[in-house]
Amino acid sequence: MNIINKVGETITQSVDFIVDKSRQAAYLNRLKVIIDGEQETLDCAYIALGKQYAAVLEGQEANEEENKALLEALKNSKLRIKKARARYEYTIKYGVPKEGVAPEDIADGKNKDANADDKDDQDITIAYADPAAEDAAIDAAIDECMTENDKDNGENN
Repeated sequence: MNIINKVGETITQSVDFIVDKSRQAAYLNRLKVIIDGEQETLDCAYIALGKQYAAVLEGQEANEEENKALLEALKNSKLRIKKARARYEYTIKYGVPKEGVAPEDIADGKNKDANADDKDDQDITIAYADPAAEDAAIDAAIDECMTENDKDNGENN
């Protein structure tokens, strides 16, 4: 009976491992979708700003309200991308984060002992910017993200 119990435990562990890896792959795919969607939002906002700039150069009056909305969309998308990338990196290193792990903890590398949960009901929207965040904090996060991207682009060239 001891052999049967050991074989059963081994099979159970193997199945649990496969389930955890599948959960992690699904979680990473959802994060990729968020990042791609926010990148598309960035692209559209940049194109709209470029069209408005061209219109101003042609002598038309600038629409300040629309410009502010586009700039706000740019800031929010950049911040969401940064948070989603931080969550992605964290997930690759440590697995699917436990429910309730703050994006700041992930970005700072805290809570490294987080393992995959038994259920997959985490809120993927944690990657989205907190609308209550102060503008200075958002600006600092965006600047940091842009600096990191510049460093990455310099290393690749």
